[in-house]
Amino acid sequence: MSEPEGEAKEPPAVHQIKIQTREELVSVLSEASALEHMIMCEYLFAAFSLKRDESEGVDGGLLEKLQAWEEVIDTVAVQEMTHLALVNNMLVSVGSGPYFQHPNFPQPSRYFPPNIRLALMPFGEQALRHFLYLERPEGMSIEGVPGFEVLGDLNPPELKGGILPQQEYFSTVGNLYRGIEKGFGDLVDRYGEDGVFIGAEHAQATEEIFGLQNLFEVRDLQSARKAVEGIVEMGEGARGDWTNAHFGMFLRVFKDFTETRKKLNEFRPTRPVVAAFVRPPLGQENVTLITDPFTSRVADLFNASYGLAVHALSRFYVHQKEYPDELQALADTAVGMMEGVIEPLGVALTSLPVGNRLPGVNAGPTFELQHREYLLPHRREAFMVIQERLLELSHYAAALSTDAPSPKVGTRFRSVAASFSKLAEGLAVPSLNS
Repeated sequence: MSEPEGEAKEPPAVHQIKIQTREELVSVLSEASALEHMIMCEYLFAAFSLKRDESEGVDGGLLEKLQAWEEVIDTVAVQEMTHLALVNNMLVSVGSGPYFQHPNFPQPSRYFPPNIRLALMPFGEQALRHFLYLERPEGMSIEGVPGFEVLGDLNPPELKGGILPQQEYFSTVGNLYRGIEKGFGDLVDRYGEDGVFIGAEHAQATEEIFGLQNLFEVRDLQSARKAVEGIVEMGEGARGDWTNAHFGMFLRVFKDFTETRKKLNEFRPTRPVVAAFVRPPLGQENVTLITDPFTSRVADLFNASYGLAVHALSRFYVHQKEYPDELQALADTAVGMMEGVIEPLGVALTSLPVGNRLPGVNAGPTFELQHREYLLPHRREAFMVIQERLLELSHYAAALSTDAPSPKVGTRFRSVAASFSKLAEGLAVPSLNS
């Protein structure tokens, strides 16, 4: 396959997103949230798939290169977390609740436009081309990735006079956000700023609370436009200057990857990983199922942990009368889950076998969400539920450590168990008893 040059061509005609009501704005923002969420999962999966040490057949020099590529992917994934938070700030600013749900992988084209194809892939040429396609600036044409071709009409017939939001199709992520930006402006022209931005005070994520750079509250049209501009600039660059945006970062990794592959005959930077399920996901066919008992338990722990992180985030956004220290505890729980639980579990899972039916193949995380709303009850009870679940998962991880196939894997699960326990302790906030 040829190398993507990153050359901008004459922009093709694109579907113009139309937002005329609050209901339509909430619908498009919810789709943007799901898209950001799933793209972040794709990046994490690719990072988890990379080999970790020389025992996996990579020498010191190549290992440094793999670590550098992983650092780029991790940086972009963290910025996608910022995008996810900004989109939810926009949602709550107009009176909606947060939206952290997403359809399960693999996701062809039933929930998103036909040219937005989402799947979990190990690091490599196919994944990098896919990432470049997702992050490409408006008007840039990149060769399609095999298995991710357009499957449908990109400009479906418009239904006039409907009362429900329509499926909005977009050519690039930037195209989606420019539609959102225009929608905010049109609604303000129609209802005024006070009529549009009706969200509750102190219900948004900020850099001070979550430690994510460029994360701020959305309170008016100016801050909404600033949020959109920040998301687009991080992804495709400031009005076409993509050098230091996600597109440029992935393009440099792609070129380094292809050059390294040309120099080395036996170049295998990743573990033999596929996204694998413990049980068939609803509505999905032809997926890889895990048959190894220990790997199945680890995959379940990963998804349970991932779901709990979503619980904590949801509670942060829909809190009622939490004190500042309680909100910080929720934020610390969500961030701590990503750093001390999700990442080490993802790395551990990609080192474990799918089972005897697929010898030599390892399991990758699927980021499954249960089919339920991730909203929790009232203030004190919400903390009790999250804390209880953290302790359950800690005990589960500790049990896995005793059944681990190697001392190294056992040590990793003891560390994860300790992280769960520490996070549970952090939710014991004194003000909850007041």
